[in-house]
Amino acid sequence: MTSQERAPDGGDTQQLGTAWWMVAVLFGLYVLSWVDRLIVSMLVTPIKAHLLLSDVQVSMITSTSFAIFYAIFGLPLGWAADRYSRRWIIFGGVALWAVATTACGFAQSYEALLVGRIFVGVGEAALLPAAYSLIADAFPPRLLTRATSTFQMAGKVGSATAFALGGVAIAFAAAHSGIHIPFHGPAQPWQLVMMMVGVPGLLIALLVFTFPEPGRRGATRAARPVAEKGAIAGFVRQNWRLLALMLVGTSCLAMCGYSMTNWVPAYIERHFGWKPVQYGVALSLMNIVSAVSLVINGWIVDRLFTRGMKDAHLRFYSWLILGFLPVIAYMFFATNVYVFLVCYCVAQFITVPFMVYVSSIMGLIAPATIRARMLAFFLFVFTILGLGAGPAIVAALTQYVFRSEAALGQSLAVVVTVCSIIALLSFRMALRYLAPTIAARAVHAPAA
Repeated sequence: MTSQERAPDGGDTQQLGTAWWMVAVLFGLYVLSWVDRLIVSMLVTPIKAHLLLSDVQVSMITSTSFAIFYAIFGLPLGWAADRYSRRWIIFGGVALWAVATTACGFAQSYEALLVGRIFVGVGEAALLPAAYSLIADAFPPRLLTRATSTFQMAGKVGSATAFALGGVAIAFAAAHSGIHIPFHGPAQPWQLVMMMVGVPGLLIALLVFTFPEPGRRGATRAARPVAEKGAIAGFVRQNWRLLALMLVGTSCLAMCGYSMTNWVPAYIERHFGWKPVQYGVALSLMNIVSAVSLVINGWIVDRLFTRGMKDAHLRFYSWLILGFLPVIAYMFFATNVYVFLVCYCVAQFITVPFMVYVSSIMGLIAPATIRARMLAFFLFVFTILGLGAGPAIVAALTQYVFRSEAALGQSLAVVVTVCSIIALLSFRMALRYLAPTIAARAVHAPAA
């Protein structure tokens, strides 16, 4: 590995400063992606009324269509991130999802809105594989979980921003209902909101060019084609038990998290009678608290790992799930809205961090030349099952099993509780494989 490609070590303050600035830019882009992704969940009521949609159609717009194309395009974009400039891949993705979100504001039918959401999914699929690959190459192992947890915190900050500013944006748009938009005509409030959150992304995307791209840790250009031949098949064959159990656990937690993210706003409206301007601030605060917990969790895991607990990522995570499982089981039976919000905040301590731990583990066990593709594959699986299936199962249970929109909380309780238990069992089973795999990789990996 040449000096230009060498990842910074812990003692190089200047390079670490540049690496943290890179995390800050990626953080901002990830916040933006969550705002564009989640704002539609706060617009369920006006969109249903305007386009005359059912809950199942709403789930297609808010989650399923987005998830399918996010997952499918994540695979080739992960492949591209292992070969080409990750900054350009991210820039193209941000520009695409910003345009697509803006285009959703021009939709006048269910089909048009569905197509717009599909392209939002395609654009957002570019960010995570490339971003986690950049972070893994820019930081030494002892800081990796802290860096990835800081970046992943942006998901909850983005959720908080969507809920906080979303309520304000909805109120502003409602006050300007019917305003004439060029090439559109009089706009509905929900359409104005989609335009307002989409347009800024075109400018924010340029920040990706304010930091240099780090060299790929442990790989040279000359050796890359040889090293890549059969690398993924060999890695999966050698570690299939660990990978399978991690996939099951993370997919179940994704189903929990995405089901709540997509349906909790509607649940609060239906069950407690709160409007977006009321619950927006509350959900924003809950997301900020869970975001801070990500950094704390990352610090704890790094400390445990440094002290010799090589399976700290999954062991600590399983402790969190076990400790908070009673809160999750009770959450949707709470009769007081404030009790529910506290439970919802606690639940996010286990539904939010799974990508932090997956990306950190991949950074420790996967060769640099296949890391982005392995992360893309994980994203593919738990996006299809989590974001694609989770909210859709909630909608199906509500519409076809309980046969009442008022039973949304029961549907959420079934999905969230069952999936949390399966995730706990999967991670506990995976512990026997994780530490030996990390130890074996440390022995055979070249010095960083």
